[in-house]
Amino acid sequence: MPASSSAALLALTLLMGTTASAETPAPTWNAGVRQLELAAEPTGNEPEVHISPGVSTTLAFDAELLRDREGKAMVGLEKRESFVLVDAGQATLRLLPSDALKSGERLRLMVRFKDGAAPSFAAFTLVVHPVRAERLLEVHRAPRTAASYQREATEAKAEAQRCQEELERERAEREGPGGLTGLIAAGQLDNVGVATRRLTEAVAKSPGNTLVTLEVYSYRAAGRVVVTLVMENPQGAQPWSAVGAMLTDRTGMELKVLPVWQRGFVETDRTRQHIVVEAVATREEAQGPFTLKLWEAGAGRTVTLSGISFP
Repeated sequence: MPASSSAALLALTLLMGTTASAETPAPTWNAGVRQLELAAEPTGNEPEVHISPGVSTTLAFDAELLRDREGKAMVGLEKRESFVLVDAGQATLRLLPSDALKSGERLRLMVRFKDGAAPSFAAFTLVVHPVRAERLLEVHRAPRTAASYQREATEAKAEAQRCQEELERERAEREGPGGLTGLIAAGQLDNVGVATRRLTEAVAKSPGNTLVTLEVYSYRAAGRVVVTLVMENPQGAQPWSAVGAMLTDRTGMELKVLPVWQRGFVETDRTRQHIVVEAVATREEAQGPFTLKLWEAGAGRTVTLSGISFP
């Protein structure tokens, strides 16, 4: 059987398995603007802010930051040497962590305000995640404006609508038939079928990847795209299992990724293992190239592949 036919059959098998099992997708990461209000009196509960190596996080304050005699903002940051950039503006703070920070680390950040009004400072706990970083936080010391509340309400309404649509889609897939009939009933297979593309030589592999990438294929069906990977663990490394995945384009737009499928742990005996990443995306949304990031629980070892495209 030709390689393209085998790949198409594999894609059909993967899509049928997804439809039949009807797994609940992992919650999407809220990449929008986060609103944060500071209490006038310290509460003892420092807000957590998620950061990731290589991803910029910006805090925008509604008051000027206090500066020293040399004009530098007075920013207290634990393990400051582990950040590529700490850029404090008049009322903003941009952080760019380096790869020296490990998943799960917790660092304290504190800034002081120029006018001395209550609260005179703000403290945060930075939590390191392998890939999920909060891009922008608007920190309010004074009462928030009506426009700020309105923007937050609009974002919440859109998110609720998206969740409702996702719930209805999952319910329809769970209650529908399996096999090819299920794919057709779910609208995931049209008269074009499943297109396949081999990406093994085309993708760029990050030097810090946990696993060795042996083969990469991408697939496109109606409303779905899939990336399949054949991976192996370096000799002597701990077993590895993906708990999450992210597909982002050059602008930072993220596709809706379903739970990662993996037959079992990638063991240390160089046994090959298949990992499958599926996302809900129209043809317009899935215009590449994309960067695929996979991560495990706990230690947070990651795999990053760039140059992912779909047929």
